Amino acid sequence: MYKKYFYLIVALVLVASLSICAFAQEEVELTMLNYLDITSPEAAVWDATVEAFNAKYPNITLTIENSFGDAYHQKLAALAGAGDLPDVMYLWPGGRSLEFYKNELTEDLYPFLGADKDKYVPSAVAPQWDGKLYELPITAGTACHVLYVNTKILDDLGLTMPTTYEEFVAMGPTISDAGLYPILMANKAAWVMQSCLFSALVGRIAGQDWIDKVITGEASFTDQEFVDSLALVKDMYDTGLLPPQSIQLEYGDAPNLFVTGRSPFMIDGDWRVGALTPLLTEEEQADFELAVFPDIAGQKGVSGSTAGVASTGFGMKAGLTGDKADAAWKWISFFAGPEASELRFVGEGIVPSYIMDLSVYEDIPPLVVKRAAFYAEVSTNTSVLDAVITGEPIALINNGLQQLALGDITPEKLAADIEAAMKLVR
Repeated sequence: MYKKYFYLIVALVLVASLSICAFAQEEVELTMLNYLDITSPEAAVWDATVEAFNAKYPNITLTIENSFGDAYHQKLAALAGAGDLPDVMYLWPGGRSLEFYKNELTEDLYPFLGADKDKYVPSAVAPQWDGKLYELPITAGTACHVLYVNTKILDDLGLTMPTTYEEFVAMGPTISDAGLYPILMANKAAWVMQSCLFSALVGRIAGQDWIDKVITGEASFTDQEFVDSLALVKDMYDTGLLPPQSIQLEYGDAPNLFVTGRSPFMIDGDWRVGALTPLLTEEEQADFELAVFPDIAGQKGVSGSTAGVASTGFGMKAGLTGDKADAAWKWISFFAGPEASELRFVGEGIVPSYIMDLSVYEDIPPLVVKRAAFYAEVSTNTSVLDAVITGEPIALINNGLQQLALGDITPEKLAADIEAAMKLVR
């Protein structure tokens, strides 16, 4: 009798176990909109990340659509408008994604993160909107403005790093006479100038306090500080420091031109280390440095500052439940977690938000090491404008900076247009 019940119990346990295993391996499709230029060198690390995830979670099928730049944000907005958001999507901590958070289109990740919150640096998992965490950042922060320097070209031309804007401008003719661009910057995409240079100039010339006040209306975009920031961009074009060809240069073209010696300087975000490193030998990387824009006469901001944002990462569509929610969290936590972080650190020099001992990694490319050191050397981060301004005002800034390059608008008129648009949304 007891033996009969014993075998019955064993059979039931086996059936239950098999059912649990089958449930755990339930096939799940996860739709994803990813922010990636698939032609860039960074795409190799992305491919390795997806491959590692597929190996770890073979029951989850990733259906991925890649997009980049303004096209990405337009695509995501269109999907939201149609009520057809993907299961997971790449998001920003502020401005770029704020409307999604305000309208509760994405899920709060704190319940999923739970006690694992302590595995990330505190700044990365701080609340992003209304006390909630809507995307899990992959780094503690991002420097959107870096002045990349080819020191060998400077040495060959008998030049040294400029310490002031005036010195920078004075170097221009020597560099141009050598058949080179004084500064290489790919400005065809409207967001690049605003994110990678202009925001840093506003932070330097006007200061962070002014930026905070102009958002609330305690200051105005017609204030002299902002007009001067616009005027400096115009001056960079007028003096040839930024060649007019820059507004015709595709964003993906700049790294190749820079590493092949077309300019001693390139302005971009810190993420561009991931594109430069694969194009340079370790010996060649010794000639490249990361710096910031030199001092500007009369600046109210901090010398040596850059413009930065809290990091980006993946978020989850609101309302996912069951296997879908579980699969979405597996991807989000994997992408910000140790395995994917290691791939990005070794391949691109991205210092992770996940707390891990980076000293154990040997043979790290020199430019990756320099990127890690750059964060400690930069004195202050000021706001990137598209992280704190949305809608029509930021569109006017982005497009207006290109109009300045073409001579189609004055700094004063552009400032007045931006202020008028901002009054409607404050």
